[in-house]
Amino acid sequence: MHGHGILSAQHHCAMREQPVPYTVLGGYLGAGKTTLLNQLLRSNAGARFAVVVNDFGAIGIDAELIANQDGDTINLTNGCICCTASDGLADVLDRLRARSDDIDHVIVEASGVSDPARIGNYAGAFGFELRGVVVLADAEQVRSRSVDKYVGGTVLSQLRSADMLVLTKTDLVELSQLDEVRAWLGGTAPGTPILESAPGNVPTDIVLGELGPAPDSPVTGATHHVDYDTWSHERSGPMDRSALEAFIGALPDGVFRAKGIVHLADDPDHRHVLQVVGRRVSLTRDTGPVAGEVRRCRLVVIAAPGALDHERLDASMSP
Repeated sequence: MHGHGILSAQHHCAMREQPVPYTVLGGYLGAGKTTLLNQLLRSNAGARFAVVVNDFGAIGIDAELIANQDGDTINLTNGCICCTASDGLADVLDRLRARSDDIDHVIVEASGVSDPARIGNYAGAFGFELRGVVVLADAEQVRSRSVDKYVGGTVLSQLRSADMLVLTKTDLVELSQLDEVRAWLGGTAPGTPILESAPGNVPTDIVLGELGPAPDSPVTGATHHVDYDTWSHERSGPMDRSALEAFIGALPDGVFRAKGIVHLADDPDHRHVLQVVGRRVSLTRDTGPVAGEVRRCRLVVIAAPGALDHERLDASMSP
């Protein structure tokens, strides 16, 4: 699988336990970030999001979600907050770090002309876990903008910085055009999974990489005409770390998410949380042993249709 290796992710995460997840949403102006953010806030399922934006006018939080505004912060009716980065992203993240006990996930909306990867690099410095850099691409306009002499370089840089691409406004193009855009993105950002979406129909668990693997519960929903290919595995007892690393390294292109809770043979008294979001991988040690917990491993993989070889994945988990 292309992208970051699990070894570096383990080293990075070993210094802290259970940091607040941090996701960057990028994409050029008009790609659909406002629509996606409002969807994330509406379907938060009780999660307390802290959303950081350049200014309130740019994000356009739906009015019915707003409880009240206090200075640079909007308090939302669902327990989430929205902060402006007018004083600088570092200052906002420092304030959010002080409130980390009240936050389940930080989402940073990158400016339409900014570098999402650079914004992602802020996560570690403030004790957050970078869950992924998700970049939106407008199916109707992304190719024409990529060759624009003024903004083309920015658009291409954003696409290539992504751990996952979300192809938006797919309902505005013909299927033949959609195939062309998909192929173009594959050549522009090789190995980066592409999640297609129609307006208001982006699966938030995939975009945010939320934990909650349930091998006995199928993943439902679709984006545009695409259904997901899913694979799950559950086994008793711990597994070798090297076997887990080999499994992750062999995941094919087209994997949106892999997630799991595992016990490892070299640390059997603690659970480890696996998160794969596009090309980004992290494996973190859960806080403290759980009394009476059965040592087992649960994994689930979510991918584009036809991306997974189920027999091969099953064989890789054989004792």
